Amino acid sequence: MTRKCNLVKWMLGLVATTAIFPAVASAQSVVDGSAVAGSEVATQATDDDAGFQLDEIIVTAQRYAQRLQDVPLSISVMTSDELKSRSVSTLDELQYSIPGLSTYEYGVGQQFIQLRGISNTLGSSTVGLYLDETPLILDRQGNALGIRLLDLERVEVLRGPQATLYGEGSMGGTLRYIPAAPKLDAIGGSVDGEYSSTKDGGDGYKITGVLNLPLVTDRLGLRMVAGHERVGGFIDSLATGKKDVNVADVTTLRGTLLATPNDRLDVSVMGLYQETDQEYQEFGVNRKTSAIVPTFNKDRYILGQVKGSYDFDFAELNGSASYIDRDNTVQADVSPFFVPFLPLFGVPAGVVTQVGLPVDYDYRVFSAELRLSSQNQGVFGWSIGTTYRNLKLDLLSESETAPGSLAFVINATDQKIATESFAIYGDASYELTSELKATVGLRYYEERRVQDTRSTSFGVTSVDSNKGTFASLNPRFNLSYNFSRNSIVYANVAKGFRGGGFNLTSSGGGIYTIPPSYEPDKIWTYEVGTKHQMFDNRLILDGGVYYSDWSDVQSYSFAPGGVIPIIVNGGQVTGWGAELSVSLRPTSDLTFTATYGWNNLEYAEAGEDKIKGDPVDGAVRESYSVSLDYRPSISDDITGMPRIDYQHAGSAQITLRNFGQIIARPSRDLVNVRVGADFGKFEVAVFVNNLFDEDAPNIIGPFGVFAEDLEQRPRVIGVNARASF
Repeated sequence: MTRKCNLVKWMLGLVATTAIFPAVASAQSVVDGSAVAGSEVATQATDDDAGFQLDEIIVTAQRYAQRLQDVPLSISVMTSDELKSRSVSTLDELQYSIPGLSTYEYGVGQQFIQLRGISNTLGSSTVGLYLDETPLILDRQGNALGIRLLDLERVEVLRGPQATLYGEGSMGGTLRYIPAAPKLDAIGGSVDGEYSSTKDGGDGYKITGVLNLPLVTDRLGLRMVAGHERVGGFIDSLATGKKDVNVADVTTLRGTLLATPNDRLDVSVMGLYQETDQEYQEFGVNRKTSAIVPTFNKDRYILGQVKGSYDFDFAELNGSASYIDRDNTVQADVSPFFVPFLPLFGVPAGVVTQVGLPVDYDYRVFSAELRLSSQNQGVFGWSIGTTYRNLKLDLLSESETAPGSLAFVINATDQKIATESFAIYGDASYELTSELKATVGLRYYEERRVQDTRSTSFGVTSVDSNKGTFASLNPRFNLSYNFSRNSIVYANVAKGFRGGGFNLTSSGGGIYTIPPSYEPDKIWTYEVGTKHQMFDNRLILDGGVYYSDWSDVQSYSFAPGGVIPIIVNGGQVTGWGAELSVSLRPTSDLTFTATYGWNNLEYAEAGEDKIKGDPVDGAVRESYSVSLDYRPSISDDITGMPRIDYQHAGSAQITLRNFGQIIARPSRDLVNVRVGADFGKFEVAVFVNNLFDEDAPNIIGPFGVFAEDLEQRPRVIGVNARASF
């Protein structure tokens, strides 16, 4: 505890030092660059006195383009160069390198994401997720669209509540995947190939192609990316004798058409198709699974987006509309939970030895947004906007038995959910002085939800029809002070929320009084932070401290007097946190980065399934990382590429006291190494992920309907080659 208190004091000291000695961070760099044609953002560069290029990152975190340094929020960015340097495909490969971020996956694309210790195992997500302008959260934890990190311009991670600009679910923060836009002035592209071998497992491979075509120079362009990846399996089936049963195949296709008819108007159309096929998910013990029913994961989705912008001089109008069609089917082996009890229902032993529970999620989601913004030019900046979302979900599930069948259904659900939501929001900033700026924002959100459910348990069927309206008002207050162009300190106060839902009131058979609904929970976060670019950007510091107050937390309970699980609001979570990231570039070919994230969030008031002092479910309290990237010149045409990444995540737990379970998430240390050479238009590298073969499970089972651990991927050794043109 002393170490944590000292960290908080150190961070506060850093802020105080900034106020006392602003000149320390006053080194200036001259920006001379512009956004790539057709792109909202670009990476700008400058030349320092030593003659090497220094990157200046441009982001759209506040829904308009600005330097990363100028954003008065806690934000991390992984640029396209950084993603390529790390050779990563998924978010979980980045997690501990971003302060406060951690994830775990049941199977490929089945992600649970937490930021700043805000996470949960039920209800909708506590972290917002976007692909460009399209929201990806789909109503349930772990069911958001899995995005492969192919041909992205960058990944933005905004920490802290972002409800004003991004809406529902952005309680711990918001992640934004920004795809690369077409370049309108040159033909180009690349081909990536990779082969890998997993310890105690099978082989994997990946091939990705990118093609950029300017159809009409400076006016119309097309960019396409296609990729197929085989993720090597490493879990063997004890029931069938098959090896590497968790192998997965992922196919991704994406295309973007960009038109700029004149200097004021931009219009783009994007289409994305992704399909995943995995026979078994990542469950097992010591890399073996005793599941006698395949725990498959099959996912297919199509996403279409249209967006446009028009410059009116005094403001810019932005509009977007998107549609998602997704079919996701997963299965759990629930044999251990049901087979032992079947004799109580008159079923002779041996008639049924296997019970599988497949669940099919069929989503259709339409989203739209319209925003008018001054782009924060001048003393007074403002933006106003409105959003609309229509989500429909058909959920079908029915238990399957083998080798025999039963006269009754053990478990089945036929559920239809329709939600229609809209929001209006506004954001305004005013420069009180040339250095001091104040910003206020407000969003009103309203959701109308209808849910019809037909559920069966051991042959007894019940029907529920629910409908209701949930609303939330979410303000934001921000004050920032710029000591110089490269030194800022800020304070931010914001409220976040996520939607409510319904319980199945008929499941008690009229014996119990079950609350028909549960309300949105909400969080207030208070933070102070500081950012500095020093010595011509060779040293970049970004840090902050925050305090969060999460109330009306959605929790598991039981129907009064009964054993029916329900969701209720109750309990309060509070705590401090701190974040720090450092980037040091002493020479043009050497980059050192380090990050640290810590929080002590815990229940200050007992909830329905928690006691005072319990931590937040699944949330990693402490994580840190160190990376070293070296690009020495071997000859006039060849550059070396040695890189090492170390990531640490502390332990966590999932506490379900009503079920008598405290489920451990052990700590882990991961080391990745990559060594290669860049020949200009061609590069090749060998890599080792999880160098020391860390085997601590992501979660130690049993938990929920899963009887086994959630396994950590073993050591992976491979080779990667990339050619560009």
